[in-house]
Parts: sequence; C-alpha cells; structure tokens
Amino acid sequence: MSEPQPSYSDEAPRKSRTTAIAAAACVLLALPFLVLGPYLLNAKARVELRCQPGGVCLLFHSSWLTRDEVASFAMKDVQGVKVDRTRAARRNRVPIFRPTLVTAHGEYPLFFQWVTEEAVATRVEARLEQAFANPGDAPLEFVWDDRDASLRVGGAFTSVGVLLLVFAAWLGSRTRTHLRAEQASA
Repeated sequence: MSEPQPSYSDEAPRKSRTTAIAAAACVLLALPFLVLGPYLLNAKARVELRCQPGGVCLLFHSSWLTRDEVASFAMKDVQGVKVDRTRAARRNRVPIFRPTLVTAHGEYPLFFQWVTEEAVATRVEARLEQAFANPGDAPLEFVWDDRDASLRVGGAFTSVGVLLLVFAAWLGSRTRTHLRAEQASA
C-alpha cells in the first residue's frame, strides 16, 4: 500500500500568487459598492415646481446625477394641494405627512421623504394654495431637497468601492514586483 501524498507542496507559497488572489478579491468586493453607490446617489429626492404666471407649470425630480421632468401642465389644471397623512411602519406608529399637488392629470408628491412634523407639510400646502389662488406677475418656484441622505449613503458606498479598487491596483503592482523577483531568482 502506498503512503498518502500531501495535498500541498513543501515549498513556501509564492508571494505573487497570494497578492494576485488578494487583488482579485478586492476587485470582487468593490463591485457591489460601485453598483449600489451610484444607484443610491441617483435617488430622485429633489422636487422642483416652476410655474410661469398664467402659463405652464413644470415638475422636476432630480438626484445628484440626473434630472427628470415628471409633469408639465397648465396652471389652470392645478386643483389644489393636499397633505397626505399615514402612519410610519415602525413600532411606535408615528404619524407622517407629505404634501401632494393635485392636478387634472393626477397627483404628484412634493416631498421625496415623508416628514414627522405636520406643520412643515401644512406650511408648504398653505404657501402653494395661496400662490395658486393669487398667481400675480411673479413666477412660482418651489424646491424641496431631500438629497442629503442619498449623498451620505451613496457617497460612502462609492468611496468604499473606489478605495477597494485603489487597494486592488496597489496589490496588482505588488504582484508584478513579486513575479519579477521570482523570475529573476529562478
């Protein structure tokens, strides 16, 4: 009967192989961060409503990366602004609020995130109701920006992904250095 052969060699592992595996692992680890980071940065959390006196109103949703026109309608098509009320999905069931623009073409939320203070939502409702009731000569411009959260989280994810790629590049350069040293000694 023959003796079992060890599954490993008696030689020390090559440094170039170890650093190459580490570089590949860093690249694979960076991929989810580099996909989710820009995805989170692209949350359409800024709402802009711009109306010309007696003219057209444009509603935009924008993120840190893109800006989209959501709706275009005449000022006469605006039927009002209402405050949507619901309860948070959390355990304590806090009431949450969000103003919504009601038009002949549909309803459009004016906040990306719900707020816990009713006064904030009703203040926006009162301001826009007054502006639509008395249009005047000045254009109406309403902007609500909730992009801070997406910047923090999306920026952190993207930064981690980029740092992992930089580390993988450094490991790649170390791999080349080790390969050259191994080839020179062989």
